[in-house]
Amino acid sequence: MHDLGFLARVKDVDGEKKRGFDIYVGGGLGTVPHQAKVLAEFVPEEEILPISQAVARVFARLGEKQNRNRARLKFLIAKLGIDEFRRLVAEERAILPHDDRWAGYVDDYLPNYEEVALKTAVSLNGISLPEGYADWFKTNVYQQRQDGYFVVTVNLPLGDLTSTQAFQLADIASKYVGDNLRTTVEQNIVLRWVSEADLPNVYNELKGVGLGDGGAGTIVDITSCPGTDTCKLGIAASRGLAGELRTRLAARSATMPDAIKDLKIKISGCFNSCGQHHVADIGFFGNSRRRNNRTVPHFQVVLGGKWRENAGSFGLAMGVVPSKKVPDVLDAITERYVAERERGENFQDWVTRLGKRDVKKLVTAFTDVPIYEEQPSFYSDWGDPREFSIGDMGIGECAGEVVTLFSIEIARAEGVAFDALLALDDKDYALADERAYRAMVLAARSLVRNQFLDVGDDPDQIVSEFRTRYFDTQLFFDRYAKGKFARYLFNRHENPNPNPTEDSAHQLIEEANLFIEAAHACDARLAGALAGGVTL
Repeated sequence: MHDLGFLARVKDVDGEKKRGFDIYVGGGLGTVPHQAKVLAEFVPEEEILPISQAVARVFARLGEKQNRNRARLKFLIAKLGIDEFRRLVAEERAILPHDDRWAGYVDDYLPNYEEVALKTAVSLNGISLPEGYADWFKTNVYQQRQDGYFVVTVNLPLGDLTSTQAFQLADIASKYVGDNLRTTVEQNIVLRWVSEADLPNVYNELKGVGLGDGGAGTIVDITSCPGTDTCKLGIAASRGLAGELRTRLAARSATMPDAIKDLKIKISGCFNSCGQHHVADIGFFGNSRRRNNRTVPHFQVVLGGKWRENAGSFGLAMGVVPSKKVPDVLDAITERYVAERERGENFQDWVTRLGKRDVKKLVTAFTDVPIYEEQPSFYSDWGDPREFSIGDMGIGECAGEVVTLFSIEIARAEGVAFDALLALDDKDYALADERAYRAMVLAARSLVRNQFLDVGDDPDQIVSEFRTRYFDTQLFFDRYAKGKFARYLFNRHENPNPNPTEDSAHQLIEEANLFIEAAHACDARLAGALAGGVTL
């Protein structure tokens, strides 16, 4: 899920143990997640710096320069293809002048680096254990490879600790592990090299400063971005929702079925995935909908992501529900999973077996919004009594931009275009053709909705409105290609292929991606003209 990723390996080379890395490139979450691709298998450790430099040079030369929302390695690799990207990196690596510092850290730094424990490992040997210790140990402690030492996870609800607690935690760390503490991507802190005999005292001292909560890494330990609390990109209150879910789940954690205790819940306040919702078993990201002539906070439900195996797969969006119904949706999903799962079946496999259609029905049952006069609480967000509004959005804390209605719609088109590729891989050419066409229709709709919000889902209406509003007016025209990309949509709409082949399906997918890119460019032109006061 990163631009560059390294997986350590040891390999026999000519009878000698050699250390190295598998290198992955082009991963990322964001609005549309991308799986990282293998750049090279087993690269010797002294080569990771020059290869990383070669990757950076290729990206510097060919990567996006104007739109920061697309200035990521994943988009360049998607554009070039991994084979072409590998070739360019290999060319760049070949011309890099040698630098002794590439291997300097291997020869000079690593041999002298050793992470050491502050205290000698001593076993418990019948030491009396404090109340609550056993439950805390079960979820917050695991054994290191080194005998007698353990890693302790300090569970920070919503990733929060006060300045006073930070000083107190530093004192505890200094006493038991020195500087062997780290932050984690799940918004907790870990203490490493804790001697077994010190575990009860560490627990007591953490508990004494309000940091002794158990449940680390369980369904209670929810990850959330700041959302509307502080981020100007936030659409809905991700932290407010996370806090509500945590409170409810913690209250029944003692009687919770084992099948759901280790599920991952991750929440983002918008589409940019800062809360990692794509790689959660159950994820949510902030949304809004117009209901009963008022704006209502909503969350998209994302199911079936995989946190394991370095974010091994991404979840799928299954429907949008009002923010105040998210706890009910979560209960319905987990209860059905417990009731229907087969022996040894994990959550991802259950979602796959249940199928998108049944999962969609499960979520859709919670989409209704009562009128304001009956339940006004639905029109405010978790932890915020004010009536909901998105009028104060602006530049955010992350690298994203304000997510417009166009961005929401075009993301759907991109997702369907990717699904077309999957169908092509499965040799289902008819499905690939249909999805590529559908992606273009959705992209056209994303533009039409900027002018005609109530356009329906009928392709005939969408194409007609697109032709009238964007093609006949030349708003969609590229500076050089003119109306070429629009004709991809018109041709497929008017002349569907009754028997798609691999080549024809592949071509239509290429055309769909070009059409989507042209839609992005059109929206950017119009937004720029509007900002500059130009009338088109």
